[in-house]
Amino acid sequence: MATKQNGITRADAIAFAMERCTDNADVVEVLAKMHAQLTKPRAKAVSKARKANENLAAKVRDAIAAKGDGMSTKDIVALGLPEIATTQKAAAVCRVAVELGYIHKCVNGKAITYAIA
Repeated sequence: MATKQNGITRADAIAFAMERCTDNADVVEVLAKMHAQLTKPRAKAVSKARKANENLAAKVRDAIAAKGDGMSTKDIVALGLPEIATTQKAAAVCRVAVELGYIHKCVNGKAITYAIA
């Protein structure tokens, strides 16, 4: 999507210019190409971190399944995976695992654990 400056997008400005320059076909052609480039939909890209977290989510799912009951982020860090060294990283990986449907989040007061879905 075109970025907004002063309440109008670049695509809107180009469309406005195309309407006003009907007497010059070359200018309208160039503006039409610019407008098409600004308004074409972009493909959603998956980041490297997301891909890595999805792979780690599968490992966490397998570890939780092997244990049999819920695990906290501290328990996940204690598994010894070098990629998951902090509770923050463990929480991020668990968030991805929940989104993928591998595990579910169990909230009991302040205690948060993750178990097989």
